[in-house]
Formats: sequence, structure tokens, C-alpha cells
Amino acid sequence: MSLIDRYILRSVLTPLILALCVAGALLLLEQMLRLFDFVLAEQGPVSVVWRMLANLLPHYLGLALPLGGFLGVMLAFRNLSLSSELDALSSSGASFGRMLRPIYMLMFLLMVFDFLLVSYIQPYARYEYRQIRFDVTSGALGIKIPAGEFVDISDRVTIRLGSINKETRNAEEIFLERRTLDGGKTTITARSGAISTTPDISTLLLKLEKGRTLLFSPDGSQISRSEFDSFDLEVALPTIGAFPERGGDEREATFDEILTLLISPNARSSPLFDDYHAGLHWRLIHPLTFLIMPILAIASGVTGRRHASSLKPVIGIAILIVYHELLEEWATVVARNGEVSPYISMWGIFAVFTMISLSLYAGSIDQARAARVAARGQKQTPRLAGADDTPPPAPEPRAAE
Repeated sequence: MSLIDRYILRSVLTPLILALCVAGALLLLEQMLRLFDFVLAEQGPVSVVWRMLANLLPHYLGLALPLGGFLGVMLAFRNLSLSSELDALSSSGASFGRMLRPIYMLMFLLMVFDFLLVSYIQPYARYEYRQIRFDVTSGALGIKIPAGEFVDISDRVTIRLGSINKETRNAEEIFLERRTLDGGKTTITARSGAISTTPDISTLLLKLEKGRTLLFSPDGSQISRSEFDSFDLEVALPTIGAFPERGGDEREATFDEILTLLISPNARSSPLFDDYHAGLHWRLIHPLTFLIMPILAIASGVTGRRHASSLKPVIGIAILIVYHELLEEWATVVARNGEVSPYISMWGIFAVFTMISLSLYAGSIDQARAARVAARGQKQTPRLAGADDTPPPAPEPRAAE
């Protein structure tokens, strides 16, 4: 690469990386607080929050990558315009097409990465995130017994914990009732005890201390009573429902899986056809946006040094956000529902976005050229109107006295 290519790439990469870091951090911090509230409310281990955030990272990266690329190109060309470096590059013979060459080299790499992200990485990450969330809510990561509440841990077992030590996780004032099929029941109370489960979450293990056991017949009369200093008890837990396999949702299917279903002989009779069809077009349009985005970014960033416009960057960002919102919230939704063909809804939005970007780009280039011509005219030496351009006559020599 030439010196100009390296300089433009360095000017673009700095704001691009900063925009990605800031946008990703803001999105993850907001979601992290919600995940902490969710996990603590479900009494799950805090460590799963980091696993859930790791699986959310590809999703948020797919949102921040187009915006980061747009801001990188726009801010780079805006700085070049305001510092007159863009005029210097143009005067040296570097056209806008020439300056776009290193940018499109970078955009091509981002486009390939974005295709891999939305087509392969995001489906697996989304499925893993939903599976962790299912494990937390279903109790697969540990039985959830809130303090001070009667909890039916199975059809015939009810337990209540008076309080739970946050450091040792041991419970105090334990009450447990087991009911038999014929109507009898066994009541166990203990002053304290440790509660855990087997690794497969199939059995609840209780190590009780200082308590008593009451056995009742089906008619409610007491049969026996005993006290204990230490008592180990196992309670069978209900089987946790299986989490559905990946692929029931288009967002969890990879590009190869979508293509395999769509080219199958009976594809149109499948209930997933419309969903997968829209997903295929989404995985193509989202990376292709990186080819049009630099044009809109340059149109929003190029400005005059004397009359800098603060409205053009705002309009450019607004166009990009509206385009993505329409594509995701309307065009993709109606295509998934089978209401409108994706060739009309999704590719139509992409075509409109392309035409607007090209129109703004052409207008900005013309304005930049006009501004350079005006600046050159102002640098010329001004002349007084009506002044004679002939040099004044030389003075006559004096005669020697």
C-alpha cells in the first residue's frame, strides 16, 4: 500500500475501534444489570451471568459493527476536510475514487467477518444463551428454595427454610413434609442443615441436625415420633424437561442449514420455509450494507473548511439507523410472516438506501469541488477597478550643472 492508503486507513481505524469499544461496552453494561437481576431473582449462580454475556457479545457486535464502520469513515473524512488535508490530497491528483480504495479494502474484510458472524457465530451463540436461560429458570443449575416460603419440590414433597446463611449456604429452621400414595405423611423438622443436589440435579441431599420426625397415618393420627442429632435424607426431584434442539428458529440456524432446507424438494410445504427464506436474504443483505455504507459516510463527513456543516453527520447517522430499523422491524418481519416477498420488502429497502447514499455522495462531491474552486479564487491577488496596468514612466535624468 502507498503512503496515502496507510494514512487514510489509520485515520479510519482509530475512530472505528473507539466507536466499537464504546458501543459494545454500553450495550453490554446495560444488559449485564438486567442479567444480574434475572439470575439473582431465579437464585442461580452468579457465574452464569458471564457466560450469558459472552453469548450475547456476537449479537451486540453485529449491531455495533455497521455503526462503528460508518462513524470511522465519516469522522476520518470530516477531519480531513476541516484540516484542508482533503484539498491537499485532491490537489496532488488523488481523486475520491482513489481515496476509497483503502477504505473498501477494509470494508471487504469487515463484510467477510460480518457474514461469518451473522451466518455461523450468532446462531450458535443465541442457542447457547437460550439454553443457559432455560437452565436457570428450570432449576437445572440448582434447586431454588426461597427462604420463608413453602415450596413443592415434587408432587409429594413440600419444604420450607426459615433462613439461609449467605456465607455457608446452610439453612436454619427446616420443615419438610413427605406424603405417600395412600394419604400418609412424614413431617421432619430440624434446627439447621446443609442442602445440596447430585451433579445431575436428580436428587436433593439434606444433612439435617438436631430435629425430630413425626409419622402420620392416612387418617391423620400420629403413629410415631423420634428425635435425632444428625439425619441424612435424599429426596427425588422431578425430571427437568429437555431443551428443544437448535434449528426451530431461523435465528438459530446457520447459513448452510437454511440453504439445505430451501433447496430441498418439499421446501415450500415446510412451516419453516418463510422464516428460513427471510433469514437467507437477511444474511446476504446485512454484509452487503458494508459496500454502500462508506459512500453515505463520505457524503456525511465531507464538508467545507470555512462553512462546516454540523447537520450532515446527524442526517447520515439518522439515515443509517432508520435503514436498519426498517430492515429488521418491518421488512424482515413481513417476509417471515409470508405477507410480502423478501425481494420486495428487504431488497427494496436496500435499493432505496443505496440510491439515497449515491445521491448524497454525488451532491457532497460537487459541493467539495465548488468550495475548492471558490477558495482558489479568493487566494488570487485583488486588483483595483480601473487601475492602469502599465508601469509608471522612469524619471528623466538631470542635466549636470
